[in-house]
Amino acid sequence: MINLVAFDWNGTIFADTKAIFESNGKSLKILNLKPISFNDFQKYYDVPIKKFFLALGAKETDLDSKAGEVINAFQSVYEKRVAKVRTRANVRQLLEFLSNEKIEAIIFSNHIRESILSHLDRLKIQNYFTEVLANSHLDLPLKGRNKNEKLKAFMEKKNLSPDEVLIIGDTIEEVEIGKELGCYTVAITHGNCSTSRLKKAKPDFLVNSLKRVSHIIKLKAS
Repeated sequence: MINLVAFDWNGTIFADTKAIFESNGKSLKILNLKPISFNDFQKYYDVPIKKFFLALGAKETDLDSKAGEVINAFQSVYEKRVAKVRTRANVRQLLEFLSNEKIEAIIFSNHIRESILSHLDRLKIQNYFTEVLANSHLDLPLKGRNKNEKLKAFMEKKNLSPDEVLIIGDTIEEVEIGKELGCYTVAITHGNCSTSRLKKAKPDFLVNSLKRVSHIIKLKAS
């Protein structure tokens, strides 16, 4: 039975995939990289973000020396771009379902916690989440991953077994974390990763809409 749903934020709850794609333009210029198509963005996007830029041909020395410049360039565009971004379709219905079923919902993210909290408040969905596990510094997603550690610590704190936890995300990172921790995974398409990459990662469930998640949870309860 599922007692916790751990949501990724960017591209999963928050419909900011196009904003992320567009906001990388300045960063690519700083790293002397050519503009990329949206398909290539979904083909190569990864965390840590360093892997994404390296896959596009960036030099590791440039990434190390220009890290601050790259991050600031991204943020300067991104924050303006997402000022009015909404949730993905069916987010509210799913959160209402979880609330009615007394299933705890949290966010675990590579994004900045303060920014997530601000958008949750703007979108009037903050009360659906008991915790936001996210970063405090802008440069952390560029350097490495720590979402798995945060979620693992939360599960231990709550005394939750892996088969009580469902992870939902739009990238291969969430699927990999789920496999590492032994949790169920739902990968949702039309986010930051291409559908072919998500299929290759072999999540427990691959969906194109969050509307299907309530049925998955009911299936696990039967």
